[in-house]
Amino acid sequence: MKKILTVLLSVVLIGAMPLAFTGCGKSTSGGGDGEKLVIHFGSTQGTTHAWYKAAEKFAKAVEEESNGSIEISIEFGGVNGSDKDHAEAVQNGSLDMYLGSTVGADAVVSKMGFVNLPYFINSYEQVDDLIYDGWVGETIKKDMEGEGFKLLGLTDCDFRWISNSKREIKSGADMKGMKIRTPESKMFLSFFENLGATPTSMAFTELPSALQQGTVDGQDNGPVLSYTNGLHQFNKYWVKSNHSFAAAVLVFNADKWDSLTEEQQEILQKCSTDMCDNIITLIRKDVEDMTKKMEKEGCEVIEVSDQLDKDMRDAAYKVWQDKEITANFDQDAVEKILKDAGLK
Repeated sequence: MKKILTVLLSVVLIGAMPLAFTGCGKSTSGGGDGEKLVIHFGSTQGTTHAWYKAAEKFAKAVEEESNGSIEISIEFGGVNGSDKDHAEAVQNGSLDMYLGSTVGADAVVSKMGFVNLPYFINSYEQVDDLIYDGWVGETIKKDMEGEGFKLLGLTDCDFRWISNSKREIKSGADMKGMKIRTPESKMFLSFFENLGATPTSMAFTELPSALQQGTVDGQDNGPVLSYTNGLHQFNKYWVKSNHSFAAAVLVFNADKWDSLTEEQQEILQKCSTDMCDNIITLIRKDVEDMTKKMEKEGCEVIEVSDQLDKDMRDAAYKVWQDKEITANFDQDAVEKILKDAGLK
């Protein structure tokens, strides 16, 4: 009787084993019944921005490519804090993925700060040649991936323009004494001081009220960020200064990335590349459309004069050669920039 019971029990256990192991499995590719991989994807930009529209398309593409096994949780609108907060969160692994400006990311990866130097990159031709297809983009990738990030792509933010409520700016002399809000960065403060302005650093969230109350006369954000935040209401005069281009970095936590399967990595990389290309198209169209809207609403938008071009370049060169400002930047990049400009 004992032998019979033992044999019966063994048959029951053996028959149950496939079910038990199947229940414990975790699906990491599409089509399985296992646990879904959820990627938390953050940014400070809101739902009206081109980045958000591209992120929605990205999430849908990832879901389709993975047969529903990968879900992108879009957490935009600054729910995870500032640009710096996002970069730190991805670096330490509390957030999987982040899309943000190099101006914010360089607060965490200071080596890449060279890309934000004033008047270093001031045309879309230079953006495409140096950042997307050249040594600048390669250097950003190297610097970020040395600090715990996996760089999935680079894409567009917006060129910075100079706007104010006082007068047209056709030379550095026109900026003398003008109160200009700048990012909280010594490099931008120094640049505007060299132009003769009176720069003031403050958080972007404080800018609309500062312009409205006359605490500052102007600011230096581009048309997309300015129009979507209503800053054109307070500044009539705009010059297409293009005095700085902050590329956007799309990054993933390096350890989390390494834990993914090859198939998951291929899907996320492919869809990320497509998203970055989509953003470039959307942002550049928005620049044109929002410039027209600002002009229609009474803003004067002018091209850079030869004199202002010279004055901005002279002001920028002083910043580039300020070793205190560039001390934490990638020194090979700084040396190349100075050499290419004939300053070394």
